[in-house]
Amino acid sequence: MCMAVILLAGITTVILALEKFDRPVLPIQELERPYYSELDISKNAKWERLFLYDGEGGFYGSSEIEDLNLEEWGDIGAYSAYQLLDKNVTTAWAEGVGGEGIGEYVLIGQENTLPEKIHINNGYQKTESLYYKNNRPKTLKLSLYVAYYLPGDVTELGRSLQCLQYPDSIILHLKDKMGTQVFELSFDIEKVKSIKSTGDADFENKFKERVDKFVEHEHYRGYILKLEIMDVYKGSKWDDTCISDIWFSRERKEILKEYEISTNERIIRVFKENGDIYFSTTKQENIFLVGPNDIEDERIIASGHQIRHMKISDVSPDKEWVQINVYFSNKKNSFLYNVRLRKEVDKVLWNNYYELYGFVEQNEKTYIKTKDGLIKLEDIWELIRE
Repeated sequence: MCMAVILLAGITTVILALEKFDRPVLPIQELERPYYSELDISKNAKWERLFLYDGEGGFYGSSEIEDLNLEEWGDIGAYSAYQLLDKNVTTAWAEGVGGEGIGEYVLIGQENTLPEKIHINNGYQKTESLYYKNNRPKTLKLSLYVAYYLPGDVTELGRSLQCLQYPDSIILHLKDKMGTQVFELSFDIEKVKSIKSTGDADFENKFKERVDKFVEHEHYRGYILKLEIMDVYKGSKWDDTCISDIWFSRERKEILKEYEISTNERIIRVFKENGDIYFSTTKQENIFLVGPNDIEDERIIASGHQIRHMKISDVSPDKEWVQINVYFSNKKNSFLYNVRLRKEVDKVLWNNYYELYGFVEQNEKTYIKTKDGLIKLEDIWELIRE
């Protein structure tokens, strides 16, 4: 009897071992990574009026937590949508409605450059404790608008824009973690161009009673991106949904794409976007001119100064020339660029002037003003085009 029990136990052990050996081994599951999916909302493009506060390309938040420390009406609150644009994770936009903030949104202007990536610091990242005590978006819907401006739609705080919405939205699924999450924006460029073409053709007909016929090519104002809260990770203490920072970027290889500017192309706009300087012509848009990484001045390199930011100081009336001021840790230098040639004017050609004071027209000629007088740009053109 004992031998039979021992034999049975042995057979059972072998069978269990074989079952364990034959059981399929599941792969180790990796942590979920950020991803996006497209949501086709399938609706016809229609004109919609959106408002943007001035500053950093324009911004707006549908709500924000009330800031009791504001000294006067019109000041930027501690939890306004502006805090999304300061690249400082110790500040945050916090929606101000009751509940989780589902449906609340922010608008961010992008002037004339369509970004390829969005960078998001989710939640309130001032401290890890605050991050988990407040709500964090789990899902955001990102929508794109092409924006136009009507004369008079401006206040002391910002401006209203007439917009056409791109027909597809992008759904962003965020991980519940501190740090920066990056998503590619899969907008169909040809479809975006089609929306803009529709806007260009329809704008004057739609708003003909208010269109200023004397402002050529100036009604188009670029893009607006809308991020709407769809779902959240719940906070342990408060029900406010927060985001610390949002910014956009483009691939450098696209920025540096070569363009050929024909002699019959007129330059219509010079502008700054995401720290770089661009221009548009009557035939092409978003042509890269110069960025902070392209400044190669021997005096700056020798001094070891770090570039903080660039600013368009002045553009010539014909938009063929631009004065750019570059700011460093403790100084400022001015640079002169010919826009058509996409070329910096060597300071040797104009007596090494580092301080410029804008453009002046006299007797149908354009000059750049310096501390020692005016320099005719026609003469500079003859030197640099060689």
